[in-house]
This record gives sequence, C-alpha cells and structure tokens, in this order.
Amino acid sequence: MIILNEKNYAEQLLTSDQVDFSKPYQTLSLLARYYYHIRDCNGDKLIEQLQDFMKQHYPRYNPVDWTSSIENCAERALKYPLCQCDGVWITSNELDVISQIKDKVLERLAFTLLCLAKYHNYRNKNNQNWVNNPDSEIYRLACITTNSYEKDIRFHKLKEAGLIDFANKIDNLSIKVLFVNNESEKRLYITDYRKLGYEWRLYKGEGYIRCSGCGILIRKTSVNKKYCKDCVKKNPYYTPLGIKSITCIDCGKLKQKRLAEIAGAIYVRPLTVKNFRK
Repeated sequence: MIILNEKNYAEQLLTSDQVDFSKPYQTLSLLARYYYHIRDCNGDKLIEQLQDFMKQHYPRYNPVDWTSSIENCAERALKYPLCQCDGVWITSNELDVISQIKDKVLERLAFTLLCLAKYHNYRNKNNQNWVNNPDSEIYRLACITTNSYEKDIRFHKLKEAGLIDFANKIDNLSIKVLFVNNESEKRLYITDYRKLGYEWRLYKGEGYIRCSGCGILIRKTSVNKKYCKDCVKKNPYYTPLGIKSITCIDCGKLKQKRLAEIAGAIYVRPLTVKNFRK
C-alpha cells in the first residue's frame, strides 16, 4: 500500500483501536521511522516503543518471533525519512495525453503510471519519472484484472504510443513515464493512491463515490450507498436502498441480494425457493 503522508498515517495508527495487520512488518517499519524522525526515539527506547505497540494491538504477538524484525526496523529507521506528501497535481497537458489513447483500460494504466512516477519524484528528487513498482501492484492500483501475457501486451502498447520506455538493463524492470509535464496548468489533485484506476474513472464522470467511512472510492450501485464492503461490516444496521437480506435455506448464511434480482427469480420460477440462494 502506498501512503502519501506517512506522518499522519502513523499518528492514526497510534490512536486507533483497530489496526490493519495484513502487513505487520510494513506497519512496524513505518512506526519505527515515525518514532525516530518525529519523536526522536532511538536505540533501546525505540525498540521498547515498538514492542509495546505490538503487545497492545497484535493478538498473536510473541517476543521470540518478533525480536529480530523489530530490531531490524529500528536499525533501518535512520536511512529512510518519512514521506509527508499531501497529494500530487496532474496537469491539463498530461490529462489530455491520456484521453487521446481512446482505450479505457490503457487510459487507467497510463494514469496510474503517471501518478506513481510523480510519487517517486517527490520521494527522490533524482528519480526522473521512473516507476519501479512490481507489475502486479501497478495493475492492482489501476483496478485492472488481467493475466501475465496481457500485462506485457498493454505495456508494449503504451511504449509504441511513446508514453513510456523501459530500462536498458535486462534484469531492470523499471518503467519510465515520458509524458510528465509539470509546466502545464494544474487540473487534478490526487490525495489517495488506493484506487488510482477509479480516480481516473471518477475524473471521466463515471458513477463513483467516496466511502463515508474510510474515503476509498467505490462504485455507486444504489441511491443511498455510502460505505465500502469493509466499512459495512463495521455498521451492521446499514443496508443500501434496494437491497434485501435473505437467509440461505441450506447453510443458514445471511446474504444480500438486489430487489430486482429477487423479483426476477420469483418471475422465472415462482414456486422454487432455491432461486433465492445465489
């Protein structure tokens, strides 16, 4: 996950009751750099702070298993300062170049590469528009489902269009974005890198909204939809308009279906109750 303002994110982690530990080492590394550069903690004091955080928030924490990782994060905190970027500007010239591609999938891919290049330029002033993220991460941020063959084909199409270039070394998979133009008029400000593909679709006028809970972009599928799937789980009393909860007659699990789908099932087979399961 790309975090633009790591200082604000670290402070949210320290004040939150529920911490996402899907990538615990990344969380520890971020907190170690926050304690070192913002709160002037180092050495044994820094290690103690990280241990206390794990004890409070990580149920499966075992000091024997995590001592080496915590010490490693504490040692590396000096080398990598926190990124405190509030957002990146996309200029009118860059947006026009992407719009001329006339392919929705390639447009999202090019937009994602542009945003990543500007992010790396912010972190490293000598980056020169290079993107070194793994292909899988690039496509995940672009919200594109694809296979290995199509990944390379799409990158090649962008190269043929003169929008990107590859490194000369065979073992270097970095991509250079060639249409960065910071001199043009600023038009679009990106502050969230979780769904860059949806950010482009929102800019193009498609039906996307920001979750009222976490702010991530989601497709608007009903009139009163306000939350993403993760935030809906935290609010069991919220049900989007046009959605009805149905209990499966076999497993007993509670499922949500659109009323239109339910009506269609009743119309096709009015006497078959099993149509409600799917």
